[in-house]
Amino acid sequence: MKTAPLNRQMGLSLIELMVAMLISLILLGGVLQVFLSSKDMYRTNTAVARVQEAGRFATDFIAFDIRQAGYKGECLSDPATHLKLTNASVDIKNAYSTSPAIQGWDNSKPVFFGTADTTRANTDSFIVKYAGDGLEFEASGTNNTNAQSLTVNDSTTAYAGQVVLLANSTGCDLFQNTNNQNASAFQKAGGNAEPGNINQDWSQSYNGRMTAHVLRSHTYFIRDNNGRLPSLWRRVLSPKPVMEELVEGVIDMQVTYGIDKDGDRLADEYVKAGTNNLVASGVGDWNKVVSARISILAISPETNVLDEPQKFIFPAIVGINRDDEYAHYGSDGTVTIKNNRVAQVYTATVAIRNRLP
Repeated sequence: MKTAPLNRQMGLSLIELMVAMLISLILLGGVLQVFLSSKDMYRTNTAVARVQEAGRFATDFIAFDIRQAGYKGECLSDPATHLKLTNASVDIKNAYSTSPAIQGWDNSKPVFFGTADTTRANTDSFIVKYAGDGLEFEASGTNNTNAQSLTVNDSTTAYAGQVVLLANSTGCDLFQNTNNQNASAFQKAGGNAEPGNINQDWSQSYNGRMTAHVLRSHTYFIRDNNGRLPSLWRRVLSPKPVMEELVEGVIDMQVTYGIDKDGDRLADEYVKAGTNNLVASGVGDWNKVVSARISILAISPETNVLDEPQKFIFPAIVGINRDDEYAHYGSDGTVTIKNNRVAQVYTATVAIRNRLP
């Protein structure tokens, strides 16, 4: 008996094709949604990480220098200075003097910066000075107080132009070395680096043990950058003043200073520069500052990271009313970040080790 041939499917019907396409579109839409969510999360995490990194680096740089402010090794008093500062500009006097060890300017650029400088408006700035790591030497031969050089038993490692603090338990001298770093003598005469030295006797003969430190002088401030975010900068002696960009994405810095009013070396009140006899020129009661409280505001380079503008309270800017391309500041301390960027305030209170009880 013959059987009927089986019906074989030769293709897909239009309905089946449309159903398959619909299922594929649904699956593709799900995959696309996961991809977009992952991409947004990645951008958000990247922005947060960059803000955290900027805040951490900025506070680390600043905290290290503030802790060291006023350190002078074995030098227990103001050193005898041989630097030519009498007729020098405010710029030079401020940068090359050991006193005051810390000094600041409230919502303004350092007094010695030129009018063409791009220091960010309504942000604080400050300078710290201290002796760097010291090297110990023994005198080689006999050193005379009226000589222009001091011979030691090894290479000084201080190159020409560096400002050196030389000290032992009986006194100390501040001068600009004019010898090369391989020489076995500190030299005052010669050289043409600013500020130079005056011709005067050493405070002692230094015929025994001594320590030598390179003077560190760092000025911190916020600077606007052309075509990119503002940055935390510092001005260093190297040996002449040099500008260093430290961290990009820092748009504000506010500083208050802990003043010891009763002599117990503890901060009794935190105040702004320009108040409580903390004079912008460096005179006044800067020697009573025992700590500093630094608040910085960092933002992400990435825009449109958040669904809506970030808004928070920044107590350090109370009284400042400003609006720029990055944020709106209310006089009540409210900050609204523009372009849906990620932002974070970082605050650190740092004690000056040399002035601890």
